[in-house]
Amino acid sequence: MLTQFALQRLEDQLELYDEWADRFEDLPLYFMTFHGQQNIKTVIDTMQHAVYMYDITHVVVDNLQFMMGHEHLSADRLAAQDYIVGAFRKFATDNTCHITLVIHPRKEDDEKELQTASIFGSAKV
Repeated sequence: MLTQFALQRLEDQLELYDEWADRFEDLPLYFMTFHGQQNIKTVIDTMQHAVYMYDITHVVVDNLQFMMGHEHLSADRLAAQDYIVGAFRKFATDNTCHITLVIHPRKEDDEKELQTASIFGSAKV
């Protein structure tokens, strides 16, 4: 993210790293410290806390697939996905907050363009 923010490879210009890191630190960004799979209730509770404490108005969830493994609503992954998306939609409406949900496509050959089928059942999202 820092490289994107600086619009240059800081690995090649380490003398600029501190300057860009300080500028990046001033951005109004907050990160959830989740790694790996999390259940949707934990994620929603954390988002709720962030909205209350920091007046968050936009949440980026990366990614949907990490929450799919913890849903025990149904063996049907599409039903679990619908539940998760519904929970995010309700959260966004109730908290006047935008949510960007990252969905990763399956690996395709470099020569092949991504299509709707590249994101399996997530295309409905």
